[in-house]
Amino acid sequence: MEIIVVRTEDAALPMRSRNADAETVDMRLLRTIGGIVPTDLPPISQLGLETTLSAMADATKAAIAADLDCWRDWCGEESRKPLPADPEDVVRYVNALDARGKKPATLARRIASLGSVHRMMGLTGDAAPTDAPMVRAALKAVRRRKGALQRQAAPLRLGKALDPHAAKGFTLAALLDACGGDLQGLRDAALLSLGYDAGLRVSELTMVEARQIDPQEDGSATLFIPYSKTDQEQEGAWAWLSAETMRRVGAWLVASGIEEGPLFRRVGVDRRRARETVPETALARTTYSIGTTSLTRQGVNGIYRRVALTAYDKGLVTLAVGKLDDAIQALSTHSLRVGLTQDLFAAGEDGAGIAQALRWSSPTTALRYGRKLAVRSNVAARVLSRVRK
Repeated sequence: MEIIVVRTEDAALPMRSRNADAETVDMRLLRTIGGIVPTDLPPISQLGLETTLSAMADATKAAIAADLDCWRDWCGEESRKPLPADPEDVVRYVNALDARGKKPATLARRIASLGSVHRMMGLTGDAAPTDAPMVRAALKAVRRRKGALQRQAAPLRLGKALDPHAAKGFTLAALLDACGGDLQGLRDAALLSLGYDAGLRVSELTMVEARQIDPQEDGSATLFIPYSKTDQEQEGAWAWLSAETMRRVGAWLVASGIEEGPLFRRVGVDRRRARETVPETALARTTYSIGTTSLTRQGVNGIYRRVALTAYDKGLVTLAVGKLDDAIQALSTHSLRVGLTQDLFAAGEDGAGIAQALRWSSPTTALRYGRKLAVRSNVAARVLSRVRK
């Protein structure tokens, strides 16, 4: 078997449908706002608008644009004026989304996005229409009916090595065992292992570069994270990487030849069999083409699910009959972060320490992802377990 590894521009790799001249998130948001803004709107400060946009994360702007599209479509169906919104129309909108089965968290985000647009365009007056008491009451009514508990991504916990109770379903250990020894497999294993150790958000994971990793004498390393969702001012943070992760990252770097730029990239595979007319000694050829830009969120999500399916096919995971599709779909780019959070709770760590290690905005956020496991290490459990055996 002949193996060829080439570096190539991403445009040379097989691409899903993508517009080469795709608009930026700023352009998309401004286009969406421009499509519904009233013609008699008084002039607003261009500098003020640009400053507001520059202070927002791209993910926030993309979410606002998507939420505004939903509001615009509903207003079109109901013949309502999109901007400035009427509080009664906002309540009708909340009720309509509730009737469609949208979660309370989704409703809250869409209303918050609508409020942000009003503030950006100077349409708030004394207060944004989304802050009206009737709107807050409508959201509260939905939460009371449905509850505020959010569905979270399925966790990818380490497995038996850390917690025997975590061995059900997909685990990080099973996925790592499912990764092959080819170039794609080496990348996938390094991606999964590093993402778990550092508890990275997908936006952080796709930005990792080799130069941000500082190896230590014991084989472990520290990873510098330039900025993240909770660090928009780019103060930076550090995360710990295990010796196992460093071995997997090292294997990927050696095989790929990557020296600078994003660590995790697309890998195209072209496998060609030797023709039957040539001698048996002729080599089949496999060509790996490595891109130059980082994986996308969708690409990372696809890797998790593809490797999980391989783990199931290899018998590394046991699932109830008929549960495979649901288990695969429940995995997301947040699964490693949720899995590490739950493993740390299961090991007896407290919410404050976990929040600091994983750069959660508060212990409350960490507790939401490990609420059930946190019970095993809370005050009552620690005190009563000694006397009520």
